[in-house]
Amino acid sequence: MVYKDIAQRLEKTVVAVPPVAWTDNFDLAEAENRKVISHIKAGGVTALLYGGNANIYHYDLGRFDALIDLLGEAAPEMDVIPSIGPDFGKLLDGARRLRDRRFAGVMALPMMFPAQPKGIEKGIRLAAETLGAPLILYIKQDRYLAPDQVASLLADGAICFVKYAVERADARGDQYLDDLCSAIGPGNLASGMGETPIHVHLPEYKLRTYTSGGVCIAPSAAMALRRAHAAGDTARAAELAAPFLAFERVRAAINGFSVMHDALTLAGIARMGPILPMVANVEADRLPAVQEAVDALVALDQTCKKSE
Repeated sequence: MVYKDIAQRLEKTVVAVPPVAWTDNFDLAEAENRKVISHIKAGGVTALLYGGNANIYHYDLGRFDALIDLLGEAAPEMDVIPSIGPDFGKLLDGARRLRDRRFAGVMALPMMFPAQPKGIEKGIRLAAETLGAPLILYIKQDRYLAPDQVASLLADGAICFVKYAVERADARGDQYLDDLCSAIGPGNLASGMGETPIHVHLPEYKLRTYTSGGVCIAPSAAMALRRAHAAGDTARAAELAAPFLAFERVRAAINGFSVMHDALTLAGIARMGPILPMVANVEADRLPAVQEAVDALVALDQTCKKSE
């Protein structure tokens, strides 16, 4: 079962996108994952999205089931959104497993290759039918689906929300995002690339909210940043965003998944263990750069907590 008002529920929170902790044998580290959830919740964040940073792309069904069982009871006061896919088989397998589970939403991971827009639309429709509820659509590629396709999926109840994560050198002048906003309304979209584009996506495009990995380290600071944008305080927003942007630059320079995974260990939040293949942990010689960015986020979060 999926809540029908997911867009409204996400409006007042940053959506945290956590990595997942594993033991040395690649079993789910339940206690460590609970520490991550508790840390995020303590900062006032009310939504958890398990998708890219959780590396669900590479889960077998056993590990998927283990994570879903944990998420089904670990954060009852939060809006928890697991992901399924990205290929058609995993979409259907995940939809069958989640059909009788209660989550705030279910996101379909983006399938890049081999895939075509008409096939993607068909797959989304069949997965939503199998789930018995609309999906959150994750768009990470330019023209992944045509705006009229997205509008049709929304009108037909196959999707209920869109995470938009098409990277641009400049977030302004994004014609695809313009077209999507015209087709379905900005309130049905979240900015999905962390803090990098939100200075444009929130005040100018009026997207509903944004997703973030850095919020998993600094949840109080992330919520302060969200409030600054909501209040139109651009100077405060820029000040708060600086350490998040520095962290995102380190992620881009090394590997987004790897840095996000190891960052929670370096922050002392939880022992994340090895990242699930086919990704790899950060090389030892790159860890100092990650530690520096993490330390800045931890310091910012402590400052924001004191001012609450």
